[in-house]
Amino acid sequence: MSDKIAVVYIGDKPSKKDTVTGSRLVFPRHTAVDVESHIAMQLLEFPTVWIRHDALADELDRQEDIARQAAEEAERLAAEQARFAEGQSFVVGEMDLGKMTSAQLATLVEGEDLAIESQGAKENVGDFRVRVRDALKAKQVAGQGGE
Repeated sequence: MSDKIAVVYIGDKPSKKDTVTGSRLVFPRHTAVDVESHIAMQLLEFPTVWIRHDALADELDRQEDIARQAAEEAERLAAEQARFAEGQSFVVGEMDLGKMTSAQLATLVEGEDLAIESQGAKENVGDFRVRVRDALKAKQVAGQGGE
């Protein structure tokens, strides 16, 4: 007479067939299945796939913590990407500074009364565009704070 041990499949799939021992038993996810002790010992050698039934509550808590941490990390990364995209964007209000020439940018600086130096002879347009963008954003923030 063999002893039986309750074994639980803890993987991601809805069910798992035992291909380790050749028993071809089917283990529904998070459901205890009583198996012969010699089969259970072989299955329990894979602790990321099968565990004893009495350890299920702790494993479910661990999986929940991992899922929560993954969701928080995904949220943090999405916010970081949004901040990065905002920092790289040359759209200010309705204007796309990325499409403007240096002459158009200089005209914009004059028209908006931005307190920045005009483009120097050795300054490239990209650097000037960044300075104009930053000055326009600062002016918008100051305008919103003053209202």
